[in-house]
Amino acid sequence: MHPTTEEVKGLVERIESNPLGRIMHGSRELFHSNLLSWYFDALPDAADATFRPLSIPAEGTERLAEREHTNLDLVLRWPDLAPLVIENKVFAVPDRTQLDRYEDKVSGWPVRPSLVLLSPTTPVDGLGNWTHVSYRALGQRIRDALTTDGAYEVETMRRYADLAIDLQSLLELAVVTSDDETVWIEPSVLEAISSKHLRAALGKARAQYVAAAISERVQLHGHVSAAFTRGQPLVQVFDVMKTDGLKIRAGWQLQGSQFRRAVVYLGSRMSGGSNRRRQLREDTSREHPDLFVIPSALPQVRAGRREFQHYAPDFVYQYVSVPNLTFGQLKHAAAEIDQTLQAMR
Repeated sequence: MHPTTEEVKGLVERIESNPLGRIMHGSRELFHSNLLSWYFDALPDAADATFRPLSIPAEGTERLAEREHTNLDLVLRWPDLAPLVIENKVFAVPDRTQLDRYEDKVSGWPVRPSLVLLSPTTPVDGLGNWTHVSYRALGQRIRDALTTDGAYEVETMRRYADLAIDLQSLLELAVVTSDDETVWIEPSVLEAISSKHLRAALGKARAQYVAAAISERVQLHGHVSAAFTRGQPLVQVFDVMKTDGLKIRAGWQLQGSQFRRAVVYLGSRMSGGSNRRRQLREDTSREHPDLFVIPSALPQVRAGRREFQHYAPDFVYQYVSVPNLTFGQLKHAAAEIDQTLQAMR
């Protein structure tokens, strides 16, 4: 269950009043990895209590924290344990393919490392040989390991533990938990977040989680992707196909409250910003109305000032307004469009 608007306000107030929360905004993954590396050096006993249980006995090397070693976020080493590789994801959805690449990268090490994914969630297609640790679990591990004295280093990590736990609760807004929830985070909840950087990061994360959930729960032939552009989250599915000898990418986009049926014309003959090329794309689109059919469960009245809208140099679309679209409705719309496009092949 997602936190309420009032709970979000409380979370944001705590994150914003935490000096580490302010520092975090500019370099999210980098911030966490750097601070955990500092923790390993500054409070070795507490850090060992936090991280050693995640590794296994082995013949190791000197106790050492390495940042960006062969592009790995953080590697912790001990004389009597296997290296501990920590891959850190904050707002990005964990990607099993990327985790497999990192695992391949360390496969030739003299001692096989233990692998930890630090992330709010796990990849939809499983962890493989990685162990998942959430930010909430990390924060609690650090709290349990810290002494009760008021030293600067201890207080810093106590504040970080608080931040990690609050951050996990906030990031859970991005995760799709039900078909009945709206695709995008409710405006009243976003308005409770005063930081524009945090709002944008959360919006981008939500788009990525929606795209991942669509990929997992709907059998699609096209490519699913997500972005955050023009201040709004976007999720889309496009499939490459041919119509009348023209190579196109056909599919849909949801950005903000606009659900778009769209075609991208591939090739120089149709591409360009001139009025002639624009008219050619419109004329061709008009000859293929099936590419712009709005799914049956959505409003059917097109919005916009013209019959076709454009993004230069090759993108043509029609759209309807869907301000309260649920994830379940989006899921069914994606499946219906996929079936339509496959029937046109």
